[in-house]
Amino acid sequence: MKLPAMAIVTVLSSFIPAIAGIARFKHLNRAMKVFLAFCIYCCCLEILEEILRRNAVNNTSLSNYYVPVESIFICVVYTLSVASKRIKRIISGLTLLFLCIWVADKVYLDIPGQMNSEMAVTSRVLIILISVMTIHAIVKQMNHPFIDEPIFWVSSGTLLYSTGVAPILGLVHELLKMGVSYYAAAWYINWSLEIISNLMYTKGFFCTAKSQISSG
Repeated sequence: MKLPAMAIVTVLSSFIPAIAGIARFKHLNRAMKVFLAFCIYCCCLEILEEILRRNAVNNTSLSNYYVPVESIFICVVYTLSVASKRIKRIISGLTLLFLCIWVADKVYLDIPGQMNSEMAVTSRVLIILISVMTIHAIVKQMNHPFIDEPIFWVSSGTLLYSTGVAPILGLVHELLKMGVSYYAAAWYINWSLEIISNLMYTKGFFCTAKSQISSG
């Protein structure tokens, strides 16, 4: 099956922040280096999914395992970016709670070969919560324009994408029942949000962090 042009543009856009991060590697703080590793992981995943698609292999399991991996990466990036130990503990605690739920769901409720939309939605809710907390924390802790901070663009892009895609993931089965056209329209929204987020991440890599937050 041929991919829509919008899907191809979206995949290509995922390589832009990774390339920008590699080019700016010497200027990145620890949080952004971890986020760069996540961007590279996403690029490798896109390549692997395309290989499987071309060979008519179901790649749903890759998407399901992406959920906890993304949550861990985002948690580490955020905890390295905020100064408040209380916020660090809350972010880490919420992420650990989600991972426990994910493991339990994987053991007892998982259906092989089927997209786990429930866990996908739950992860988006988690990421929305910790993104809002992170943005609020960095706005409070910075004594210079926070839009100059890389983590502002990362957390804002992540928040934008998660907020927009969560309803789509939650209604994916209902959309399929309504018809292919509704399902396709929803994924065009998803792709648009992903492209915008990737551009925001790229902007973040071109910012220089004014301070290095301790992870302690």
